[in-house]
Amino acid sequence: MRLVKSLHISIAMALALTMSVSGVASAAAPTIQNQASGKIGGSGATFPQNQYTKWFTNFTTLNNEATPVVTGNSTKQFSSSNSTNSLVLEYSGVGSGAGISNFSGVNKKISTQMFSGTDAILSTAERTTIDTALGAGKYSVIPMITGPISLAYNVPGLLAAGRAATLRLDGPAVCGIYQGTIKKWNDAAIRTLNPTITNLPDATIKVVGRSDSSGTTFIFSSYLGKAASADQKMCGYHSNFSSGEANLDDAVGTFKPAKTVPADQFAGIRSTNGAAAITSPGGTNQLLASHIKAAANVYSIGYVESSYVTSTAADATIAGSIQGAVLAAKTLNAGKQVFLAPTTTTISSALTNAVITEDPINPSSAYVHPVFATGVNSYPIVGYSWIMFYHEYTNATVTKQQVQGLIVFLNWALTTGQAATHIYTGYNPLIASVRTTAILELKKIKFDGTLLWP
Repeated sequence: MRLVKSLHISIAMALALTMSVSGVASAAAPTIQNQASGKIGGSGATFPQNQYTKWFTNFTTLNNEATPVVTGNSTKQFSSSNSTNSLVLEYSGVGSGAGISNFSGVNKKISTQMFSGTDAILSTAERTTIDTALGAGKYSVIPMITGPISLAYNVPGLLAAGRAATLRLDGPAVCGIYQGTIKKWNDAAIRTLNPTITNLPDATIKVVGRSDSSGTTFIFSSYLGKAASADQKMCGYHSNFSSGEANLDDAVGTFKPAKTVPADQFAGIRSTNGAAAITSPGGTNQLLASHIKAAANVYSIGYVESSYVTSTAADATIAGSIQGAVLAAKTLNAGKQVFLAPTTTTISSALTNAVITEDPINPSSAYVHPVFATGVNSYPIVGYSWIMFYHEYTNATVTKQQVQGLIVFLNWALTTGQAATHIYTGYNPLIASVRTTAILELKKIKFDGTLLWP
């Protein structure tokens, strides 16, 4: 039997005509030259961080040759830690806003910043900054995964008919909680939604929000903008909003989603309503989930990517309790509200039924996220998570092998990596048509002026 002489051949064979679970095929990505080394580094949104971690682990395991790739050289092409002798995939969850700043070089913290993650649409100002730094059209923004947001709460011991109960919420109630018109857990609006829960406490709701420029906040605010009632004009991020001001003359629907810190966005409104300020414990999904669960923060509520509810609930080192509310679907069933948990079925329904006016490749529309989609089975807060990458890489900052490795990984993640075995619980794959378009963007990547995947 002839031995495979280099790992790049085995990767090419493995990826040739890769067929994913949803039927997306792609030709083999570029091979990776022998003796590749260095970090393939990125930073940004924490919304997809659990998924990236799983992808990195699975991809590295699949492509970590046990035998030397070159005679007399024990270097492995990919590893989890040794960037001097192999390629290492690395991602730092710092928030969407910081990821965008890192990408443009404004706040670059990673020496090999090859990509960034964001769950928020780039604003006109952010695009201008990046275009100024790189040149117009010199980068791509492609979705990699989808995921739901949960309203995580710490209200222990809720009972219905003597059994543990899950809290029900709808758009107007969530809006009321954040605006400060709903201050206590036994408020009439919450009791109406939860008629079978007999022990809603007469306790003040501690509202929690991100403290950074957050894509998770962007998705959440997109939901508020669509799901709040018509008379809740301030339950979105208004086009003329400024911190601490309640622009009550705004017309309904004039707001736009934003990454604005909720403690600032709702400050004036909550003060007017006599409600306590929103707590901002940190700038990641994990920090929010851990804060909500802490025993000292009983009766708190906040928004996090749903996988953080599951992973934090299982973390025995954190005291307290955390659950995700079931949320009202947009579409009624026989005139009655339907309350949904985030599942593969309800997320898939949202992706299928959402009215989106543009392809989520290089998006510009604020409402490209599939939030508050029609359908009795559509979970109402689902968002895309994007990766931003450059079209031009040079040997001044990275090697050709690092760029080849980035393309090979992204192609894998958009094909084989979308299978259920590679998806972290709480996320969902992209639909096939979106992934097909996303893969084409990878073919725009050059190293020292030469296309790597022509």
